[in-house]
Amino acid sequence: MSTAARLAAPVSKGDRIGIVTLSAPEPAAQSDVFARGVQALAGLGYEPVVGAHATGRSGYRAGTADELLDDFHQMIADPSIAAIMCAGGGRSSNRLLVGLDLPLIAMNPKLIVGVSDPSLLLTAITSRTGLVTLHGPSVMWDLADPDAPSETAEHFTAMLSGQSTAARVDTPLTWARPGSAEGPLIAGCLSSLRCLLGTPWEPRWNGVILAVEDAFKPTDLLDQTFTHFRDAGVLDKIAGLVVGESVGCEPTAGITVGDMIEDLSREYGWPLAQGLPYGHTPRKFTLPVGAMLRMDSSAEHPLTFVSPWVTAP
Repeated sequence: MSTAARLAAPVSKGDRIGIVTLSAPEPAAQSDVFARGVQALAGLGYEPVVGAHATGRSGYRAGTADELLDDFHQMIADPSIAAIMCAGGGRSSNRLLVGLDLPLIAMNPKLIVGVSDPSLLLTAITSRTGLVTLHGPSVMWDLADPDAPSETAEHFTAMLSGQSTAARVDTPLTWARPGSAEGPLIAGCLSSLRCLLGTPWEPRWNGVILAVEDAFKPTDLLDQTFTHFRDAGVLDKIAGLVVGESVGCEPTAGITVGDMIEDLSREYGWPLAQGLPYGHTPRKFTLPVGAMLRMDSSAEHPLTFVSPWVTAP
């Protein structure tokens, strides 16, 4: 990961936020849900701008790689767009990696928000440009949910605007291995981040705090994924591990995801915390990928971002 963070400007109420679909055609499949999410974003005080292909469908994707990249790059290049938000998730956003215009992104820094499958794009962009991105809510799954906990939108808007109070992640954690560490954050869906291993977009793992979560997969399948991270040398390099709450991840032979990660992590000395609500959980914190995170099991606020994630107002 780049040691020199590149920061976007904070996003204020009234600013325009571009909405893109980078993988599955969820807005096309559930147009009423998507419309409700767009309306909710407007209700938070922002002006939504929907990408040309965000509501399209091309098989199991919203469009061709060129179409989806064109939407994304247009939002990046448009000076009237203050931030970019992903509509939802999917399984194929890594199709876009080879076409990412990294110089364009670096020259036009703005907050990019994604979750689940697009988290691999956030990590790739942060790793190759230094731009701090936001692992946060989606238009489809979070903003569109009328029963979503209010804390999700509150922390999201606080992160967008750069409020200092948002740096404290106030939630109880279970410490499988107490301790403290500090480093730049990499956060994402475990099975999505796996797509970066061995590619030109793989982060430099040395000294990072790694936060992982996943959803709707059994423990034995996630064991295969996490073992791949171990065997690729990732666990030898990180400074700490934070495991998110799993959603719909059934135990295999009575073994939970948390049990499996603890078992595979026994030989390492870094601190290990479990139970962070982010990613696929209804109540979620928005996490700035690339910002410096301090984790400390003995602190009043065990997870605190100690570097800015946006420029000063």
